Parts: sequence; structure tokens; C-alpha cells
Amino acid sequence: MTPLWRDAGVTLVRSYDWVSRLDTRNNPASLFPDWDADPADPASYNFAATDAWVEAVHSVGADVLFTFASSIPQNKLPALDLAKYGIVVEHVVRHYAEGWADGPVKTIRMFEFGDQPDLGPLHFVGRPEEFFDMYAEFCAAVKRVDDTLIVGGPSLAFPLNADADYREGFLSFVHERELPLDFFSFLWFTDATRDPMDFRFLATELRALLDASGFPDTKLMLSYWNYLGIPANDAPAAEKAAFQAASMIYLQDAPVDYAIFFRADSGKDPHYGFVDPAGVHGRDGSPDERAVAFSLIGRAMTGERLGVSGGDQTGFAALAGRDGDVVRILVSNFEAPESALARRESDEFVFRIPIGSERIELGLRLPPQRDVLASTGVESARIALVDLPWSGCDVSITEQSLHGPRGEARHEHVSESGSLDLDVEIEPQSVLLIELSLQER
Repeated sequence: MTPLWRDAGVTLVRSYDWVSRLDTRNNPASLFPDWDADPADPASYNFAATDAWVEAVHSVGADVLFTFASSIPQNKLPALDLAKYGIVVEHVVRHYAEGWADGPVKTIRMFEFGDQPDLGPLHFVGRPEEFFDMYAEFCAAVKRVDDTLIVGGPSLAFPLNADADYREGFLSFVHERELPLDFFSFLWFTDATRDPMDFRFLATELRALLDASGFPDTKLMLSYWNYLGIPANDAPAAEKAAFQAASMIYLQDAPVDYAIFFRADSGKDPHYGFVDPAGVHGRDGSPDERAVAFSLIGRAMTGERLGVSGGDQTGFAALAGRDGDVVRILVSNFEAPESALARRESDEFVFRIPIGSERIELGLRLPPQRDVLASTGVESARIALVDLPWSGCDVSITEQSLHGPRGEARHEHVSESGSLDLDVEIEPQSVLLIELSLQER
């Protein structure tokens, strides 16, 4: 996947469960496979595969967010020996932050604890107090290595469920114990809403919660986000791609410090044995429109952001930027399906996740339904550019859609005042990247 990540200009990649899990029970695939082993001995660790993954991420110029959590679905249990757990965490961090035991040359600075502990029995089956104590031990271990390392968590699955153990309860514990919390992480999928403005709503509410709970300096991390997360749900790839682009454009004006797209890979899940609807490849294993959108979004976000007006909050959205001698405009035209427009009876969403023969029923609170989610029916747009740096010159213009380049590069003349108007087709469920550069003579 690294060519796609490089093309998209990815800056941060979160380690996921099959590359970095530290299990709390003996597991030959865990970073520390045998809990009877000596945690001070480098031979007690399984670093090789994770090291290779870290090196691959670093090779594209991105940083790693390293997540500590157990191997699901095999193990969701709390640590048996907190003190030893902390010693093991410390040595894993020393490996990746200091190079202990031949760690990677480029160090990792960000460490997260937890992965959806509120997701019922799917991710953590201990008591909340046991999770909190593990977080305290995790923080102490990381800070023993380097007090300037960045720590946070807990990657909430249900961030709008108020008065919850792993939301208010977690924040109260951290505040009372005066533990570090450099970032607070959560995730969101829009299976029940299909609304690309959800992420901004959640971020606004969680920012207010952090401020009110005594964490004004704690950053907000959207550690997973995508259109669909429930394996039984699906939609056409072009619809998902348009949603990706619209959501990322709206996220630029949300109080979020990090947003990590889940999942910029093939979607094949080695644990549960299905193809995740959140991937960017089709079921045949080949990249589809979602991979193209991922790249176009990243290219549009490089350089200096420019002002754009004329979009709406229903899925027709635009973003512009200047990267050196290139000006880029990204336009998305997402249309929510009819099923999302029907008036829902409740903001409580109950669903079941199939895990093998089990059906796990879970519930979460949704953002309020927006009456304005229905598409405004845009099919074409006039793009009026002003203050271009090429007054009185000819520029080369290319258009890239989800299905490839739209014809050959064409040339237009910029007015003496630095303005230029472009008419483009932007059919529903589409993404368009327009690039302008000075025509070579």
C-alpha cells in the first residue's frame, strides 16, 4: 500500500492490530509472546514483523502512531501483573523511541493506549477500573523512557454515549490521578446516518467535553473514520469515494487535530476473515474509486490552503490549495442515499456485529438528524478563480476524476487581473481534482 500512501502524502499512520499487538496472555504472535520470559532480554520480544511495517511507513515520509492493545478476538483480558505489564511496555517503547534491541533508525514519538474498550465484549472484557489502571501503568512506562513522548487514548467506539465509563469515567480518572493525556482518541462510521458532517458534530461536542473536564490542552484525534464500518453494510465504490472527499473537506474546519482514515488498504481482515467495507480495494483485490479518491484528497491538501466559497453541507464541497507553482481545486459531489433521508424514530442506533457464530448486539447515540442532508442536485459547476499568480499568462489545466484523466491537458488564458473561470461537469457520486500550472513555453 505504500505507493498509494506516498502519492496521497500521508503524514501519520496508526498501527493496527495485526502489526503491533501486545497481548496480555501468552500468544506466539504477540510482541511479547511469553509472560514468563525476562522483559529485559531482547530475545523475549517479537519485533521483526512490526519493525518491517514501521520501516515501510517511514519510507513514505509518514510518522507512526503506535497503539498498545490486545490481540482481538483471541484475547480481550486485562493484564494479570500490572507491574510486569508496565516493564514490558517500557521496553517496547524503548525499542521504537530509542532504538533499544536494534530498533528502527527513525523513532516513534506518539503512543496510544486502548482500542475501542467500550465495544462491548468485542475488545475488552475486564472492568473499567482495570483498563484505567493499565492506562496509568502505560503512561508511567512511556514517560520513564522519555518525558516528552506523546501519549493518549482510549479510541472510543461510541463517543456520543454520555455518562459512560470509558468517556467521562476515563477522563475523571485521568484528571484525578493527574495523568498525562496529550490526545483523546475516538472513532466514527456513518452506517446509520450517511452524513459527512457527522465528524464535525462529534469533534465539536468532544472538544467541549474535554474543555469542561479540565483538558483544554489535550488534542482531539479521530483515530478511525469512514463511511461504513459494519461488515454487512455496503454501497457502490464511487458513493464511498465521494463521501471520503466531502468528509475530509468538512473536517478541515472541525476542531480535530488528527484524522486517520480507516482503512487505506485492501480491506482483508486476517482476524475475522471478511473483506471490510471500509477498505479501498474491491473484493477482487484491485484498487477502486476509493483508492483514487484517497490519492486525490491527499494531493489537494498539500501546500497552502486557499479560500473557497460556493459549496454546501450536504456533500457538494470544495477545497483549494497552492503547492509551489501548482494550484489545485478538489470538488466532491456526494449524494446521501434515500434511506438516510427518511425521518428516523430515534437517535439511538442498535445493531449486531457477526463474529463467527456470535451476534453481538450494541447500541450508540447518533448526531441529530439534519433536514438539509438531501442533495441540492448539483451536476455542473462554474469555478471562478481570482488572484492567480499568472496574470496575463496561459496556464495548463488538467482534470482527474475517479475514473482517470478527463482528456488531455488544455490551456486557458488568465486575465490581466489574475482571474479565470472554468466550467466543469461534476455528476453525482464523483470527485474531481483540477490542477493549474503555468504553461511551459
